[in-house]
Amino acid sequence: MENYFNYFTEIEERWQQCRGTLTLLSPLDWALIESFQESGIPLEVVLRGMEATFARQSKRASRVRKVNSLSYCTQAILSEFERFRESSIGAQAPSPKSVAGGQAERQNLIEMMGRTIRQLAEVPDKARQQGLALPNGVFETIGAALESLKQDAASAEQIDFEQIEQRLSMLEEKILATLVAALNDEVLLALRTEVTRELHHHRRGLKAEHLAMLEKKMTTKRLFERFDVPRLSLFYMPLN
Repeated sequence: MENYFNYFTEIEERWQQCRGTLTLLSPLDWALIESFQESGIPLEVVLRGMEATFARQSKRASRVRKVNSLSYCTQAILSEFERFRESSIGAQAPSPKSVAGGQAERQNLIEMMGRTIRQLAEVPDKARQQGLALPNGVFETIGAALESLKQDAASAEQIDFEQIEQRLSMLEEKILATLVAALNDEVLLALRTEVTRELHHHRRGLKAEHLAMLEKKMTTKRLFERFDVPRLSLFYMPLN
């Protein structure tokens, strides 16, 4: 699990170092980092692209336009990734390996899943309070699947965090599909318009696939926040 957390935290730490301030990354930046991770861009490649962007900016005569968002670094990061893939070393990006969790880490994972299961059970009532009727049994089924995943983690000799993240992602996709199907067209259109407006100033330098990822992630974020749905990811699950 440490590898999943490090990808995000090290990028934010390097971002702060490059800017020379403790400025935190925005929700859009976090979504962009997720898209990098899902695209298989190694951490060191992202960091090199960020550093190249700031180095280039520091050489410009006019520094009025500051690097205020990670999206300004996207083109440099993607260029670094292309070089990485074309090199003999980067011809085949290494896949994450299974990690054996210690007892404390295992217990923390089990507790995180338990809290998330309890949060999921409350979603239908909270949605009903906002006038959204969800199909019966959907969240109960997802909660049961997460409970099964929790039991597997408790009994496994080695915890495969990559596989857990994949299974969590599939469950989250089911939740997203359920919410989208339950909402009327007007609400969905307003939501997507809001997301499009937010992404408008960050489109430059983004490839179509990354832009599509960002739009989906921001839409998911908005929907989950609206109905108080917990994120099913090792990174987003509450630690305490």
